[in-house]
Amino acid sequence: MCNERMNRLCDLIDRKIDDGTFVPMMNVANSTMRQLGKFLVLFVYFISTFLAFTSFFIIIPYEQLYKPVWFLVTLGVMGLYFLFNIQYHYYKARTIPPVVNPGEEGDAFCEKCNYWKSDRAHHCSVCERCVLGMDHHCIWINQCVGSHNHRHFFLFIANLTLAAATIIIAGYQSFYDHLFLDYSQTTYCTTILQHAPLQDIICDYDGFARTSIVFCYLLSAILLIMVGGLTLWNVYLISIGCTYIDYLKLTGSKKKLSARKRLNKGFKSNWKNFLGLRRNRTFFRCVILPMALPPVKYEDINSRQDAFDVV
Repeated sequence: MCNERMNRLCDLIDRKIDDGTFVPMMNVANSTMRQLGKFLVLFVYFISTFLAFTSFFIIIPYEQLYKPVWFLVTLGVMGLYFLFNIQYHYYKARTIPPVVNPGEEGDAFCEKCNYWKSDRAHHCSVCERCVLGMDHHCIWINQCVGSHNHRHFFLFIANLTLAAATIIIAGYQSFYDHLFLDYSQTTYCTTILQHAPLQDIICDYDGFARTSIVFCYLLSAILLIMVGGLTLWNVYLISIGCTYIDYLKLTGSKKKLSARKRLNKGFKSNWKNFLGLRRNRTFFRCVILPMALPPVKYEDINSRQDAFDVV
């Protein structure tokens, strides 16, 4: 009985999709996502600015009570490095458009775009275009993650994960002292700190330092769990030579699994391709330094010309 009801429900949904009943609702939903994405981009900049301010001007100065100066200087340098990389790769990920409509006559045909699309292209209803190498539509950058910007997106979330882990490890004592006031003998505003240039200004606002430290630490923990999980998932997909769309499309039957294996050129080759380690590009230049060097397709690895220099 349950199976029959479920089948009837599925048939009803299929009919409604075919006759265009859900089209207006989908259009409204997609338009809402585009508008929400604009707000979330500003929200990301606000949150990253808040985390940077709290880390540099409250947590690191307070940690001088527990850590040597050389360690604090190291934390400051690491923090500046992560901050620059996060902002750079986020900006590139949201402003570099992925490759659109790369198909040729004879490829699969997209009725929504009214154009041919290659096997690695997928239509995004939010962006209203076919995207080559599409991984997913990310509302936090307000566009698709795909060819050209996938590398920047991955480096953005990887650096954000490392930055969040650094705050959690280095700022634990600050978090403990300001969360459990009954057990702590000092706080940011009850101690004279030598290397705290904004202490007087910050402490003029009652409770601001404590709220900022606790919120910064808890937010970093949430980012480590959520963004860290996304980073690990991307590490897995890159290691097997797939995007998320590829993984979904090519999971199930033996034929699909065989097709997915054909995308996998081996762990080392997959990562070299994704990071663009080609034409004398080094890991230091392409990954450690914030450089805009898009990776390449496997089809072009042995070619003499680089006409399609994308992931």
